[in-house]
Amino acid sequence: MNAQAPQPDGRSTRWARHREQRRSELLAVARTEIHRQGPSLTMEDIAVASGTSKSIVYRYFKDKAELQRALGVQILNEMVQQLTRVLRATNDEHPSAETSIRAMTTSFVHTAATSRNLYEFVVQPSAGLNHFLTSVGRLVAASLPQSIDAQTRTLWASGAVSFVQGVTSQWIRAREGDALFEKTPDDIADHLVTWLLAGPPTE
Repeated sequence: MNAQAPQPDGRSTRWARHREQRRSELLAVARTEIHRQGPSLTMEDIAVASGTSKSIVYRYFKDKAELQRALGVQILNEMVQQLTRVLRATNDEHPSAETSIRAMTTSFVHTAATSRNLYEFVVQPSAGLNHFLTSVGRLVAASLPQSIDAQTRTLWASGAVSFVQGVTSQWIRAREGDALFEKTPDDIADHLVTWLLAGPPTE
């Protein structure tokens, strides 16, 4: 007689589902409060906004770096969705490198512009930032023509992401009265694509 596979424990399943739901709720509160208060938000601030204790928040996020990483993953998923919509709109099953790079760059810049505070929080130096940029790099590498060898795609994507992130951060931190402050997300994306594909400006 064949042994029957053990049945899943209903209580464990319900607890896992509850934990994931509670984690998502805390993440949503954190995102709202960071957008409202700024990137220096503390775990205690999140607890207060959630109507719970700091120790409860730490049950779901062991530290601020883990929270940063979770928000980075969430933002990356939104970028993937946005990128997919843009590429589908081209009606091209095999978009060119320029089309893919423009779509990725525009998606990144517009995501940053949606909430400057949230962007600043996610790109604070930490393991969470490294994970976010590495993940974006993989996405960029995958969007490049497969005719390019994998190592070259990985190296170029890594450099491009660092460049795009650096320029975007400078723009995000520009103050009123600074010429950079007047640039729109599309302006910045256009500059980035030109510089990535054609090199630095000559005039």
